[in-house]
Amino acid sequence: MPRFFFALTPAPEQRAPLVSHAATLVAQMQAQPVSAENLHVTLCFVGAVEEERAGALRTVAAEVRGACATLNFDAFDYWDSSKVLCATAQESGDAPVAGFARRLGEALIAAGFAPDIKPFRAHFTLGRKVHAELAAGIEWPVAWAERLVLRADRFALMDSRRNDAGSVYSVVDSWPLYETET
Repeated sequence: MPRFFFALTPAPEQRAPLVSHAATLVAQMQAQPVSAENLHVTLCFVGAVEEERAGALRTVAAEVRGACATLNFDAFDYWDSSKVLCATAQESGDAPVAGFARRLGEALIAAGFAPDIKPFRAHFTLGRKVHAELAAGIEWPVAWAERLVLRADRFALMDSRRNDAGSVYSVVDSWPLYETET
């Protein structure tokens, strides 16, 4: 059974530089790198859903709107609880996105789903299974010279499936974050 989540996705030209910037830290911590194709900013994790209920997820998404999202990623951080290396947004430009993520979660609950509701924290996971002892000697967060600005005007329903190489994320459908004039 597929696991679904809603996310913002970077443009293809933004993915490779982000992975490249993180490569030294990922190697230093002997972490499992996340492929550029899997990079995303999770808005709301829904979890395992029968494929025949995916249409209901689309219905919820078609009714929820927010505003254009601009997120400024400028540091790497290590999260000990999940043993991951992330790119994070140190500047708090994510208030509109956080509100949208909350409304999306509320709409999913109202539609009978049980999403994993957590406070929104803008991040890209870049490395998994980080060796905690290797991360312990680094002063976090680690800033990098260039900033990645993610400007999103759409959000996506994605599914997560596992194969021998790990998780593979695919865009199922996408919608504008805000109503467009016709």
